[in-house]
Amino acid sequence: LLADGSLACWGDYRFGQCEIPSDVGTPENPVTNVTARSSYIAAILADGSVACWGAYAAGQCDVPRGIGIPGNPATAVSAGESHIVALLADSSIACWGNNESGQCDVPDGIGTPENPVLSVAAGSHHTVALLADGSVACWGANSLGQCDIPSGIGTPENPVVSVAAGGAHTIAILASPNTKTC
Repeated sequence: LLADGSLACWGDYRFGQCEIPSDVGTPENPVTNVTARSSYIAAILADGSVACWGAYAAGQCDVPRGIGIPGNPATAVSAGESHIVALLADSSIACWGNNESGQCDVPDGIGTPENPVLSVAAGSHHTVALLADGSVACWGANSLGQCDIPSGIGTPENPVVSVAAGGAHTIAILASPNTKTC
């Protein structure tokens, strides 16, 4: 992501992931956020819409209707192996693409006005959300414990301030100074 909102991509382009669409990253519609996986790229444009290109095999680049519309723009996006999670301006989230492990089945009560989401992350086959109360929700594949949030993490006494996800692991930065957990 360049300072002017345009994108540059190089390297493996077998799936078209480095063929940036002509209407993405223009002066009229610059990119504000970008995420990438091995075979595709997703970006949020200044108008809050989501653009995706590259491999389409699991539907990860088929952005559902109503995602990133002017009344509820996308503010963040994260790419899993073959699914995408987007945070919307109303603090709700949307997931689409491969759902074989339930990584796109947002749990009831997550991203509601009573339980807003602050940030999201996508692992290979799991999804993570940081909630406004400092707790964490995680769903999808859990074969290696990536969705088993350790006891005492994300509590009022030990809130989380940031989350990230790797292939089959989740990491949180805690509000306590210099504390991280994985």
